[in-house]
Amino acid sequence: MPKSRRAKVIPLTKTKPKTRSDKDNLIQNIRDAVEAYQHVYTFRVDNPRTTILQQIREERRGDSRMFMGNNKIMSIAVGRDVDTSIKPNLHKITQFLCGLCGLLFTNLSPRQMKDYLESIGAQVYARSGQVAAQALSIPAGPLTQFPHSMFEHLSKLGLPVRLDKGVIVLLNETTICDEGDTLSAEAAQLLKLFGVPTAEFRLRLTSHWSNGVAKKLGVKAKPAVQEEAD
Repeated sequence: MPKSRRAKVIPLTKTKPKTRSDKDNLIQNIRDAVEAYQHVYTFRVDNPRTTILQQIREERRGDSRMFMGNNKIMSIAVGRDVDTSIKPNLHKITQFLCGLCGLLFTNLSPRQMKDYLESIGAQVYARSGQVAAQALSIPAGPLTQFPHSMFEHLSKLGLPVRLDKGVIVLLNETTICDEGDTLSAEAAQLLKLFGVPTAEFRLRLTSHWSNGVAKKLGVKAKPAVQEEAD
């Protein structure tokens, strides 16, 4: 029996999988950066947003370089043990390449880098699955900030609304979320629509290497890897 054309899966994105060449290029670029910059950091990102990360790259283009890629590939680039480490003790920072993280190379002094990163914290809209940092309740009444064309969308998001002479009206006070709730997709969208950013973008340095000396910064590494590195 021939396959139904309706059953055909059509990808909606044009994202291509990383090739061996892409991975080799990442490794080489990281190794080139080790030679070009005095300081190497690992970092973790809370509530990442592409626009903010791109802003950091642009602002620090003259003195720094940032990499975020496959953690295993980044570890291979700098070396995962004493024998493969491309610089003395550089392998010790790979224990911090876990989760949502990256490598930051810079010629800024540690004080300059710390001051810069402290200046870029930003409030952003929380996403589905995150914990609500605050409660949000919407009082009953006209929602004049929305055009009438938003009526159907707001209704699908769970708001009890009606149209009154072209004005969207909320029929009764509605709690979107309470503090500590895990946000649904609908709640996250409503927080954004009502202009309530409850998450914070932060880039936190987790380790530092320079001139053969590696050290932890501020966070606890995974115990099993820590023991192996020591």
